[in-house]
Amino acid sequence: MEEESDHLCLCCLRGIMPTISKKWAICIISELGRRPSMRFSEIMKDCGEISPKSLADVLKDLQDTGLIQRIAYSEVPPRVEYSLTDHGRDLRVAIGPLLKWAKQHNQLYMSYRKPELAHAPDI
Repeated sequence: MEEESDHLCLCCLRGIMPTISKKWAICIISELGRRPSMRFSEIMKDCGEISPKSLADVLKDLQDTGLIQRIAYSEVPPRVEYSLTDHGRDLRVAIGPLLKWAKQHNQLYMSYRKPELAHAPDI
């Protein structure tokens, strides 16, 4: 008989899963955690091939769920910076082991998808 402690209920992820499962969400959270704050263009550059629309959409979702904050400065030209909230920093710590696992196994899993991607550089 299986012990109760071996069972992982995914119910607690229902609220956050639609946000963090988006294609670029984990990359954005990871990159935002590397600096105190970042501008839109810096996030776009660090995340790789993300489109401006995709980045704007994911940033909005992350902001709506309280994982990041957006600060708009009243300057000319306008300046907007993004940073992780306390919840966002906690999430970044929590996904750390997943990112380490993915880095160790990336070549294997990429090779299952397309042989030419087996040696893709890290994002």
